[in-house]
Amino acid sequence: MTSLINASSSSGNNRRIKLLSTDLIFGGIDNFFVYPSLDVNRLQDAISRTLSFWPILTGRVFIENDDDYFIQFSDESIPFTYCENDQLEQWPNLPVIVDDASILQPFIDSIQFKPEVEPLLRLKVTRLVRSNEYVLGTSFSHMVGDADSNIHFLNDLSQIYQELEIILPRPIFERHPLNSEDAQFTSSSILKLYQNVDTRTAVLARLTKEHTATDPLNMSFSSEQIARLHQLSGGFQAAITPHDALCAYIILLLNKHVFQTEDKCIRRTYIYANYRNVTESLTSKGYVANAIIQPLSDDFPDPFSLSSIAQTVRQLLKTIRQEEFLQKCVTSINILMKKFIKNGEINFVWEKDEVIFNSNYRYDWANQVNFGMKDQCRFHTMGLFQFYFRIFQLNPMKDNHGHWIKDNGGAEIAFRIPKGEIKEKFLAAWQKDIVENFVNVK
Repeated sequence: MTSLINASSSSGNNRRIKLLSTDLIFGGIDNFFVYPSLDVNRLQDAISRTLSFWPILTGRVFIENDDDYFIQFSDESIPFTYCENDQLEQWPNLPVIVDDASILQPFIDSIQFKPEVEPLLRLKVTRLVRSNEYVLGTSFSHMVGDADSNIHFLNDLSQIYQELEIILPRPIFERHPLNSEDAQFTSSSILKLYQNVDTRTAVLARLTKEHTATDPLNMSFSSEQIARLHQLSGGFQAAITPHDALCAYIILLLNKHVFQTEDKCIRRTYIYANYRNVTESLTSKGYVANAIIQPLSDDFPDPFSLSSIAQTVRQLLKTIRQEEFLQKCVTSINILMKKFIKNGEINFVWEKDEVIFNSNYRYDWANQVNFGMKDQCRFHTMGLFQFYFRIFQLNPMKDNHGHWIKDNGGAEIAFRIPKGEIKEKFLAAWQKDIVENFVNVK
């Protein structure tokens, strides 16, 4: 059953914001949250109240002059679907990132890109009759904002559901202005992912071929294991973070045990980076937009050294958090994206000696959207690609006594890897390192 929810008080007043080219991501962010209980009527009321200060989500996308995109805050309703499932005995034990979309798709009402008519938010609740668990599927337009924006809204919703004070800054929707272009910077190698583009048809054909030749792989790391890798990489004394060390370890595994030779190994990495909290001129507190960039690192000085790879990752992230550099970077990326989007192309192309990390490790999705059920909410999402590494915090789990526990600081890394020998070598090396507590990792 689908009903429509309006904001408890209208605040959009039909105002418009013009989107940046970095906002032109035409799909949705589809996520899933599983709870031991949920008051559906209370949730609907909380949604209504939350929408009153998130009027962007009650709006619609409009296009003018073929390539100017706007969101008009039109104070329209959003769809809320409730249904019941009597087939599942209980929610299955799934990884955080689920490769088989058919498992999760029945539990979500995904948004589509349909200017002027399609809502920017869809919500679906499914009650599992046999276990009395509840699954909340959230589909949030990527044109509204990135993961940071999405979790901001959902955390506000969780707080209001619990009748608690909002803990995050009030959302700010107006996009920041861009500086004039530095043409030399626009052509620099750090923006390679925005320069090497291809047609949507060609990219989809490549991904289909890769899907057939690869298997999904979900790797879990405890907080203790990540701390060990952090120590081995040089740790905080070398200004390296646990996340840097974890990324470096995955690349090192590939280089030492799969590719092995200088001419075949991974030499560089792209990192999805959030550029909030660098300068108010780009992102004010509470900024809701796509404040993400995907820069390319320098070559690793030693692609077979954990510390060398980790230091290269850290240097990239330090560089992009310099205000002058970031101003140039954001302007150039918007120019490049506007061009390739207009040409019907997408930037999902990288070389054989490059990988991509798209990490949500900084966000505790399960606990930031827990509706008062701390360490009892489980979070899931979809979408895996070859050597495109997604990182999330671990979900809570039940111990042998049926009590919920959560390893804060642990992580799941998921991606697709070629079937056969490559996968077998990679898994064997990882399992050996785990057993030996990474004693041979250098």
